[in-house]
Amino acid sequence: MRRGLLVLLALVALVSVTALVTCWLRKPATPTDYLCQVYGLDAGRAQRVTQLQADYEKQCAEMCARIEASDRRLAGIVRSNAAVTSEIRAALAEADAVRTDCRVNMLSYVYAVAAELPANKRQAYLDAVLPTILNPEQMHGRHARP
Repeated sequence: MRRGLLVLLALVALVSVTALVTCWLRKPATPTDYLCQVYGLDAGRAQRVTQLQADYEKQCAEMCARIEASDRRLAGIVRSNAAVTSEIRAALAEADAVRTDCRVNMLSYVYAVAAELPANKRQAYLDAVLPTILNPEQMHGRHARP
């Protein structure tokens, strides 16, 4: 009885380790690999998405630099004043406008990627990624990194 239990435990452990290793090995290497695995993206469309992603990464880096610059400018203006001024209002509006531009660029990219997915998978993709755009506080540090 005891020997049978040990054999059973050893088999369970072996199956668990095998399952974990298999999942780890099948982990997608790139975002496009992920789209292929999860959303059934074919090779031709995967190539187009790879190009969309490369183009977007350049835009995203530029947008991040613009956001940093507008935030630095705003911080400097806020620190040099003791009350809300028209200059502070303008700097706040500029910072908001830059972030809005970033969200519009991201949304355009997301829609372009969705258009490459099989029609029956598009909504699932949009449901997965739109919360980041709809809740911009989730964007920081996530979208710019590959």
